[in-house]
Amino acid sequence: MHLIVGPPASGKTTCLLEVAQAYLRQRKRVWWVCLPAQKAYVYRRATEQGATLGLEVLSSQQLYYRLLAASFGLKPILTGPGRVALVGEALLSDDSPLPSPGEARLFSRAIAEAKRNGVGPEEIPILGPETRRLQVVYARYEELKQIWGRWDYDDFRAGALELLEQGRAQLEPDLVVVDGFRELSVQELRLLLALSRYVPLWVSLPEAPPGFAAHQELSHRPIPTQVYRAQNPVSEARWVLRAIKRDLAQGMKPLEVAVVAPESRIPALLTLADEYGLPLIEHLPRTAADTPEGRLLLELLELPDYPTPTRLLAVPDLAPLGRAALERGLVGFEAISRLAAELGMQAVWAAWLSRLRSPGEEGSVFENHQPTLHPSLAWAEELLDSLPEVRHSPRRASLMERALEAHRIGSGPDFRHWWAALLAETYEPHRPPGGVAVLTPNLASGQRWKKLYLTYAVEGAYSSGEQEDYFIPEEWRVSLEEALGRAGGSLPRRFMGRDRLLLHELKTRADEVIVTYPEASQEGPLEPEPILVGPHPPYLPELPPASPLELAQNGGYKAPLGQVNLGSPRVENLRHYHECGFQFWAQQLTPVEEEPLWWQQWVRELRKAEKLVPARLEALARQFPQTEGWMRQHYSLLGELNLGFKLEGRGLEARLDGVLRKGGEVHIYRFVAPETRPEDAEQQVRNRWSERWAAAHLLAAYPGRVQRVYLWAWPVLGKPVLLYGKPIEKLWNTLKALLDRAQATYTQYKAGVVEPNPGFRCRSCNVKDVCREGRLG
Repeated sequence: MHLIVGPPASGKTTCLLEVAQAYLRQRKRVWWVCLPAQKAYVYRRATEQGATLGLEVLSSQQLYYRLLAASFGLKPILTGPGRVALVGEALLSDDSPLPSPGEARLFSRAIAEAKRNGVGPEEIPILGPETRRLQVVYARYEELKQIWGRWDYDDFRAGALELLEQGRAQLEPDLVVVDGFRELSVQELRLLLALSRYVPLWVSLPEAPPGFAAHQELSHRPIPTQVYRAQNPVSEARWVLRAIKRDLAQGMKPLEVAVVAPESRIPALLTLADEYGLPLIEHLPRTAADTPEGRLLLELLELPDYPTPTRLLAVPDLAPLGRAALERGLVGFEAISRLAAELGMQAVWAAWLSRLRSPGEEGSVFENHQPTLHPSLAWAEELLDSLPEVRHSPRRASLMERALEAHRIGSGPDFRHWWAALLAETYEPHRPPGGVAVLTPNLASGQRWKKLYLTYAVEGAYSSGEQEDYFIPEEWRVSLEEALGRAGGSLPRRFMGRDRLLLHELKTRADEVIVTYPEASQEGPLEPEPILVGPHPPYLPELPPASPLELAQNGGYKAPLGQVNLGSPRVENLRHYHECGFQFWAQQLTPVEEEPLWWQQWVRELRKAEKLVPARLEALARQFPQTEGWMRQHYSLLGELNLGFKLEGRGLEARLDGVLRKGGEVHIYRFVAPETRPEDAEQQVRNRWSERWAAAHLLAAYPGRVQRVYLWAWPVLGKPVLLYGKPIEKLWNTLKALLDRAQATYTQYKAGVVEPNPGFRCRSCNVKDVCREGRLG
């Protein structure tokens, strides 16, 4: 085995390519073993000078498959979700209560680590009840796996190692190259040593494992690095995208540029990429839950437990309920059930709940018409076939396989929970198209570009994730050197200072590296990562605009709207117009017809009455029986009100729910939703213009005749709430300002001026797609 050792970017891959090309020129076969994300990069490097014949780039797992396939030693594979399900089944057979998917994942990872280091069930040290339980579950897992007749990923490695050590391997290549790894496990090193007895083997690593001597050591090669600080993550992301657009405009190819970011920051970059017109390509692995079919199925499986607007919108019949829940910000079973009752959708809501509950759950009405299938599996098949997106999808078989695995563990609601959890464990093949790669640190490992933007370089953002094991603590583990010497039977330490290797590698992933970090975020100040940043970096330099929204054309883009006829306004129309003239105008052109709530219909009918006479009271009681008792209780006041009152003045008109005058006192009432808290009811009326403008106009226009005005917020089925806790007896400054604002707004309104006013309201605006400036909000 020829071992090349050198720090990142020291030329290890270049040396290995020269060795491989020498074999390829002699018409020999070469296997290049690397990380899965490195495959395309190796092929690009190998074919820079032209076509190459005889080179195969494999992952470690593919290497094991090829070794075993040549000797007819393959068995059916137990995939990742199958492994978790089998561990769950092993936990069940341990006379333990039904395990949760999270508990099964914990045991599954512990078993995988043990097998990765050649540690069998009997070699797990007994340190307490949990390690004893791990030993039992591990042994039971191996028994169940034999019954299933399958191998997990680690079994393929162990099988290939056994084949090589017994001298029964049939090898196809003339050379094997292993490159791109930061470290190799105990079993992997044993396998490579065994492989090197049959075929020339070249391996590159940053540091030689204990007990191994390097045949060639390469020295560090300095990489030009620029470091900048930004005020916040948004300014950092926008600057990086401007810089990438400049690089592409200057002739760099998209495949020559890459961005590395923590996984949590990648969605923000991809969202902004559309604005800048950049071909940013996400390289993150995808699970079944990330596919359209899997995402839809996951929403339906989780809907009965915790309904949210998104999950409701996934069902066409429940879409009106989902829109109403989204508008009100409601989530949870009780809140959605009350909303369904209010909207008259109780029957539809109950029908879908019973349909989405699996057999054995309370409220399920599923009838099994397939006696050959277990009820849970028959329900799963019916659910998949009821979804047009899934019924004819090639992923249907995979989704049903997850259901079969979940069925072995639980039934009723546990079946649904396990099925949903296994969807998140099912990794999908993902071949991203060409473009500017957006990567996590691990995905960038083993690859190089001409230019790399290393973003969000703050303390803790980039880490190898070293953490102590739940079962076997560090003091019961051995050093890597000792683990290699024992050749299995013991677990190596987890804390090996891998962060240092990762951070040094990140700074060498391109011929030119740009490191950026924000000084603060919404959570507070951020500390830079010392190894990546260094002392006192400058602020981001200025770059030319790269987005239409960044163009400084008289303060930004202005839509050439001109002047339009907005019609006759009411005071409340002026408030909406004042908030955003463009939104007011566009919503008039594209009105959204929504069915008013029952209490809003009651207010509308009440206004039409003008006076609540007994005959009209009886008619309203029949039409809205839920208000009958309340109306009779407050009839003495309701019967005195002038309903739907129009107050005109200064060319404006305010439409008021109810007005009552007693000598020099005027009482103005505004009805609000039932069950509104007093403080919320008061705030809703204070946010409006009509009632406050009416009070100000009455005091200003009729001095002496109107001495005080009472403003009331009246929740339907509740009691009136007095605004401000007292009457208005004089024109306060806020009321004078409201009169002036309404008059100034009316002047603009009559002129037909329509201008966007971007802000937080843009987030919920239903016409923002036709407003260029709305995206600034």
